[in-house]
Amino acid sequence: MPTTTTTVTGQQSIPTELMPFFTGVGTKGTPGYSPGLLPKAQEIFSRDYPTAYGTDLINAGLSGAGRVAGLVPTQKQVGTELAGMTTPGQFQTGYGSAQLGLGALGSMISPEMTQMYMSPYMQNVLDVNKAEAMRDAQKGLMSQNLAAARQGTYGGARNALMQSEADRNLQTKLGQIQAQGMQSAFDAAQKAQLGSATAYGQLGDVLTKSGISQQGADIDRLKTLGAYGDLERGVNQQNIDARYQDFLKRIGFEQEQLGNMADVLRGVPIAKTGESSSTTTPPPSFASQLAGMGLSGLSLFNLFK
Repeated sequence: MPTTTTTVTGQQSIPTELMPFFTGVGTKGTPGYSPGLLPKAQEIFSRDYPTAYGTDLINAGLSGAGRVAGLVPTQKQVGTELAGMTTPGQFQTGYGSAQLGLGALGSMISPEMTQMYMSPYMQNVLDVNKAEAMRDAQKGLMSQNLAAARQGTYGGARNALMQSEADRNLQTKLGQIQAQGMQSAFDAAQKAQLGSATAYGQLGDVLTKSGISQQGADIDRLKTLGAYGDLERGVNQQNIDARYQDFLKRIGFEQEQLGNMADVLRGVPIAKTGESSSTTTPPPSFASQLAGMGLSGLSLFNLFK
């Protein structure tokens, strides 16, 4: 039995009332022109990058490095001051003072340096003391001679011996005055040297601490200034980011509206005209034909046998 096939053809079409929304109305550049979904989509998606973004980005100052906030004057000031920062002068002065202190300590073992710390009027004082001792000795000698004269022994051996002893005592006393005066002057010089070394050391310490304090204060000031500069730059960057986001929204507005319009049109039912269908009836199989004839496998066997 032959195969039977039935075919009906047809097509779908956009309603005439909706066609202007897809294809547009009028000619571009003429009054009353309204672009449809398809021409507008073709216009938008056929643009190259410079046309769609580049020129507008450049004009808006948002191209490349224009989207990064530059250093603000406060930050530049911090950089300039950091670059020009030097070691506080107190450090050098304090170091020099400490060296003088060490020098004063070292001079304590130098007789020449100790001599410089001794009073220039020291010998004058010693000479006065010596002169006083000599006057006392002369008074004693005069008393001794008068006593010897009264006793009638003046000019004798005993008186001469007593005078010799008095001279030795005078010289000893004069030597003691000189030695004790020199020792006192030396002790005073040593004390002055030690005081000088201590004073220089203390001054060096004060100057060093002053330098550290000044440097710390300068750094803290620059840190505060830099933090404020970071805040200013951060605000500037936020402004640039906001402008860039607005720019992207403006550039994508047409495409967004186009998508919204497409969503609306996608929900409009499209009419179908001349629907087509196809039905195919296959021929019966050989087995079914045999069954229809009432022939079984056994009867076929007997038939052919």
